[in-house]
Amino acid sequence: MVKFLVHKPVAVLMSFLGIIILGFFSLFDLPVSLMPNIDIPEITIQINVSNMSAREMENVIVKPLRNNLIQLNHLEDITTESSNETGIIKLKFYHGTRMNYSFIEVNEKIDRAMSYLPSNIERPKVIKANSIDIPAFYLDLTLKKVELTNDKTELSQDFLDFNQFVNNVVRKRIEQISEVALVDISGLTYPEIIIIPDQKKLISLGISLNDIENTIKSQNMEIGSIMVRDNIYQYNLQLNTRLNTIKDIENLIFKKSGRLFKIKDFATVKKQSQKRKGLIIANGKEAVTMAVIKRSGAQMNQLKESLKSLISTMEEDYEDIEFNISRNQTKLLDISISNLKQSLIWGIILAFLIMFLFLGDIKSPLLIGISIPISILICLLLFRVLDLSINIISLSGLVLGIGLMIDNAIIIIDNINQYRQKGANLSNACILGTNEMIRPLISSVLTTCSVFIPLMFLNGTTGALFYDQAVAVTIGLFISLMISIVLLPVLYRLFYLNNRLVFKIKKKIIKWNSIDYVKIYEKGLRYI
Repeated sequence: MVKFLVHKPVAVLMSFLGIIILGFFSLFDLPVSLMPNIDIPEITIQINVSNMSAREMENVIVKPLRNNLIQLNHLEDITTESSNETGIIKLKFYHGTRMNYSFIEVNEKIDRAMSYLPSNIERPKVIKANSIDIPAFYLDLTLKKVELTNDKTELSQDFLDFNQFVNNVVRKRIEQISEVALVDISGLTYPEIIIIPDQKKLISLGISLNDIENTIKSQNMEIGSIMVRDNIYQYNLQLNTRLNTIKDIENLIFKKSGRLFKIKDFATVKKQSQKRKGLIIANGKEAVTMAVIKRSGAQMNQLKESLKSLISTMEEDYEDIEFNISRNQTKLLDISISNLKQSLIWGIILAFLIMFLFLGDIKSPLLIGISIPISILICLLLFRVLDLSINIISLSGLVLGIGLMIDNAIIIIDNINQYRQKGANLSNACILGTNEMIRPLISSVLTTCSVFIPLMFLNGTTGALFYDQAVAVTIGLFISLMISIVLLPVLYRLFYLNNRLVFKIKKKIIKWNSIDYVKIYEKGLRYI
C-alpha cells in the first residue's frame, strides 16, 4: 500500500486537502460548551399547596401521583418526600434512557392525574436536569442610585420599578441572543397592590369588606374564546378588563344603596413589595442576578462576544443600571483551550529542535510541524461526524494524545532517514522505512487505546463524562497513525525529491556526528 501511495502524490495530497478543508469548516461549526451534553437520568416533580399539612399532602396528592408515575417506561427508582405545603417526587431512570421522551411521558401522566386531584392546587412543576444547564455567565444588575425609604422593611418605588423593568425588558433582550437558551433570574421582588379601607367610612356607608372584594373580582377578569358569526364572516373576541395599576383600582365604580362611589372615596390604595424570599447583594447594593444558560449546539465564544456587545449597548441605553459579570464559567474552558494550544506549540517546537539537532536538517522537523495541525483538524472533522462537542473533557483527551501524535511522526521520519543512511534511494527508503514500522506503531496505538476504550463502557453519568475523553484520545491516535503511514512518506519523498545526494551532515555546520553520539552514549552507560 505504501509503495502505491508514494508514487501517487497528487491523489494523496488532494484527498488530504479535501479532508483538511472539511475539518477547518468543522472548527467553526462544532458546539463549544463547558461540559458534554449529557442527559442526567433523573426527573424531579415539585408540588406546592398552601395551608396543607404533610400527612394530607402525602395521602391526597403525593401517593396518587406516585401510583400513576410508577408505570413509566425505563423507571429504575422512585422516591417521595412530603412536608407542610410541599411535596417532592424524584424519578430515577436507567442510564441510556432518552430523557426527552421520558419528560413528555411524565407530563402526560401528571395531566391525566390532575382530573382526580383537588381543584385548588396548581399544576406540579416537572424539572429535567442536563449537564449543559450549568449557567455560562452570571450577570448582576444594580441601580447606581437607590433612594432608601424611611421604613427599612420596605423597598423604594425605584427598586420595585427596576425589578419589573429587568424582568420585562432586560431579560427579553438577553434571551433574543441566538446562543442563549434561557435566562434564570434570582433576587426579583414582585410588587403587590394593597387596599386599606377606612373603617369609619365603611360603617357609616354600610359597606362590608366582602362587598369591596366582590366588586374588585367582578371587574378584574379576562373573557376569551367568544365567537361571533355574521353570515359569511366569523369573529373571535376577547374581552379584557384586568386591573393593572393603582389608578384603575382607585377609580373603580362601587354601587351601594343606589349611590355610586369610587374605591378611593373610602379606601387608600398603594403599592408595596411582596414578602421577600431571598436577598442578593452585589458591591454592597441590593441586586438582581441573571443566570445565562447557553443553547445546546451554540459556541461559547460566540455567546461571550454577543453578550458583551449587548451589555455595552444596554449600558448606553440604561444609564441608571450597572451591569457586572460576577461569575464567568467559561474561564475553565478557556484554560483548557489555552492548554491545548500550548501543548501544540511546545510539542512542535521541541520536536523541531530535537530533530534538527540530531539530523542537522530543517526539512524533517517541518514534516512534524505539518503533521500535528493536520491531525487536529481531521480529529475535529470526526468530532462533527460523531456529534461530539468541544468541552473540557474532549479537550483533555486531545491534550493527552498530542504527545503520541508527535511520537508516531518522529518514528517514521527517523526510520526513513536510517534507510537513506544505509544507501537506499529516496523512494525505497520511504517505502521500507514506513512498512517496517507499521506493525510496531499499530501495536503502540492499540496498547494505549486499550487503557481508554474501556472508559466508553462505564455505566452512569461517570461513563458518559469519560466517553468524550476516551473517544478523543482514540480518534487522535488513529488519525496520527494514518497520517504517519499514508501522508508522511509522500511528503518526505516530495521534500527530498530534488535533494537526494545532500543528506550527510557536514562538520563545518554541526560539530556532532553519529559516532560522537555513540561514544557519549557508551561513556554514560559505563558510568551508570
